[in-house]
Amino acid sequence: MPTDQQDSARALQLVLALDRARDTLHDDGDPNAMFLKLAELLKQDFEAEGCAIVLVAETSDDIECVASAGLPDAVCTQLCRQAMDLPTPAPLPDSRWAYTLGVQIILDDFPLGGIVLVRDSQPFSEQEIARLSLAETQIDSAVIQARTVWKLNQRNRELEAIFEIDRLRDRTANESELISGFTTILLHQYRAELCLLLLTHVDSGEMIVRGVVDRFDLNSPALEHIRRHATDIRIPQVIPAPDGIGDLNLLAAPFIVAGARLGAVVVGRELPFSIGDHRLLHALMSQMDSAIVFSRIYHQLSLRKRELETIYRIDRIRDREKDFDALLQSVLNELCEAISSEIGFIMLYKAGEKGELELRSATVEGQITAPGYQEIIHRIARQAVDQAELVFTNQPDGPVRSAIAVPLILNENIIGVFGALNSTRARGFDAEDRRILVAITSQVDTAIFERLEQRRMRTLLSRSVDPKVLEHLLRRADTNLLDGERVVLSVLFADLRGSTEWAERVEPEELVKTLNLFLGRMTDVIFKYGGTLDKFVGDEVIGLFGTPVKMEDHAFRAVQAGIEMQNIHQELQRVMAAQGRELPFMGVGISSGEAIAGEFGHPVRSEFTALGRIVNLGARLCGVAEGGEILISQNTYQTLDNLIVAEELEDVSLKGIQQPARVFRVVGLKNAQGLPQ
Repeated sequence: MPTDQQDSARALQLVLALDRARDTLHDDGDPNAMFLKLAELLKQDFEAEGCAIVLVAETSDDIECVASAGLPDAVCTQLCRQAMDLPTPAPLPDSRWAYTLGVQIILDDFPLGGIVLVRDSQPFSEQEIARLSLAETQIDSAVIQARTVWKLNQRNRELEAIFEIDRLRDRTANESELISGFTTILLHQYRAELCLLLLTHVDSGEMIVRGVVDRFDLNSPALEHIRRHATDIRIPQVIPAPDGIGDLNLLAAPFIVAGARLGAVVVGRELPFSIGDHRLLHALMSQMDSAIVFSRIYHQLSLRKRELETIYRIDRIRDREKDFDALLQSVLNELCEAISSEIGFIMLYKAGEKGELELRSATVEGQITAPGYQEIIHRIARQAVDQAELVFTNQPDGPVRSAIAVPLILNENIIGVFGALNSTRARGFDAEDRRILVAITSQVDTAIFERLEQRRMRTLLSRSVDPKVLEHLLRRADTNLLDGERVVLSVLFADLRGSTEWAERVEPEELVKTLNLFLGRMTDVIFKYGGTLDKFVGDEVIGLFGTPVKMEDHAFRAVQAGIEMQNIHQELQRVMAAQGRELPFMGVGISSGEAIAGEFGHPVRSEFTALGRIVNLGARLCGVAEGGEILISQNTYQTLDNLIVAEELEDVSLKGIQQPARVFRVVGLKNAQGLPQ
């Protein structure tokens, strides 16, 4: 039986041993190792079969540290939680050992944790109970010391991890590279065997796994279980392991920015997670979520930059490429590159056939015309036209894995379809492809329409206006230029007097030769004064002044042209008379006012002309003009009163004109002093 002196000596030895163990903890030390050493000392001193020290967090009853000497962690936690209710050392009911002794660790009425000793050999004596009470007073101060070190270590751990993330964020803005880097950092910081990083998909909003390291080799149902539980969390917390996997602890935290859920992170390992692990994950998420947001913003800016660069290149192609088919091919190549597709095509409506689309350009023409492809191309193109919006399909099976088509629309008119097949990305054509395609094609359809319109204008006007004027009109790219519109203009009619009898007197070859000479010289004069050649009707020449090129002085230009035409015609008569040839006299009629000008006719055969009362009036004035005369309407005269010399004739009743018309005969132009030239 030990004496009181021996008990005191043994108690002193225990206190000194505990004190030495506590002194081994430095600022850069491991508190867990210190508490494990304390547990080993207590086990040895009390000749116990096991000892456990469990500490709880400052702000909650979560377990912060488990130090076990000879006991499983789960048993330690269970017994020490019971011991936390014992203000003094006392036995604990447990059938696994004959004798169990526990006591709470407390300081200034704040519970810090619990201590448990177990053995089968003999009951705990009163001296041992007193010695455990004394040991508790040493251990509580060790807890305070450890917490200081823990906080410092935790802060260093957080700063180290944050620094790693910050360096990663500075190194790359690519989302995939960020995810890979985050996974590596989390595995290292938590010594984890499992790491899942989930992000919401930009298209569907579904939470999908973007990064995974799984050393547990979990099956698909187990991973889906983890994904489902991680989707709903709001704060870092432990989530349940899948059924049948008992040695896996899971800690998850959400990516939430401005109330929007971006995703979640899950780390897994066999060891339980401490409160420090929770804090670390919370600190990491505040850095990782901002990096993900920045990455997505950067990605959107990159897409916008790619979109603008593509539009710029298409704009340059439009300015550079003169050949329409080459233009389509170059534009198609740019579109396919922008959305990363293997095959692309452009279909346009055939001229005059609104219901039938024609393949005008393709990147892989031999493949695109194969039966399997042709059916899909026509179906998705027709669908885009019928719905007047972008359509797409993604299906993993078959030669066509994905397809997308968008109508080319301008001024609410569909002019064709752009389509692409087989995205080079595994998920097919996504929302980013669709956004960029809609933005780019809004420029493409303009380019195509302008070139089509220019081709139409060139075809229609190449023989009607001076080539320099035509190029000026084409550079303006005015898409409404040929559409019908009300304009104020002057119309000039000039034809030969007695041409029917003359045609009967001369040989056909002479007739053709003379008429071609006459019509050519008259056309040159119309072009000289900026007019448009409307048409030839037999030996009659019709010129328009004021359309399609607008001009304020259209009436003056028309009269100038009429005077020069008469002068040139009289010179032609003298030359031909000297050759023994005949050219009849010519009369000219000019009328000014409002008319409707534009393209009239059928797509197969159309012309640019003007319709209206003043056109009819000009024709009638020409019909009553004598050879060598220039007759003008009242509107024309009133417009040019200060610029020309004219004589008013008697009012004339003209066919198709209800009231007698005031008619003026042009004598000449006035000079700067207002006198006849």
